[in-house]
Amino acid sequence: MLKRVLAVLVVVVATLAGVSSAASAQTQVFTVHLAPSGDPDGSGIAVLRFDSDADVVCYTMVVRNINAPMEPASGIGSAHIHGPLPAQGIWIGLNADFRTVGADTHIARNCVSTSSARIDAVLANPELFYVNVHNFPHTGGAVQGSLG
Repeated sequence: MLKRVLAVLVVVVATLAGVSSAASAQTQVFTVHLAPSGDPDGSGIAVLRFDSDADVVCYTMVVRNINAPMEPASGIGSAHIHGPLPAQGIWIGLNADFRTVGADTHIARNCVSTSSARIDAVLANPELFYVNVHNFPHTGGAVQGSLG
């Protein structure tokens, strides 16, 4: 099962990273390693493609060893990008719909619209932003990882 999940992730990473040489400098792909922030044995990876010309962020996330991702409060979603630090508010909501694969693996994939100004801010200073995945009982975040 894990080999199949990893194989799917490799294909997705290759697809997201497959930007042509004519791509704008305003398109960038980040691979974010998600580490425990609330769940001590949680882990994961997120591959995000930011395109400020199209005002879109596309992503694939795989998280493991956590309870199913869920929004901690109505309307805020189970995964999003926080920042810019030191502020920790939601910068870009990812509208993640995780599906469970096996006993402890959850996968989400989507594209969301946002303003080019928000994308440009991330591209200019990725170290000020992080991906956070929430669940119960870790409503502050089960796993997270910095873009920079």
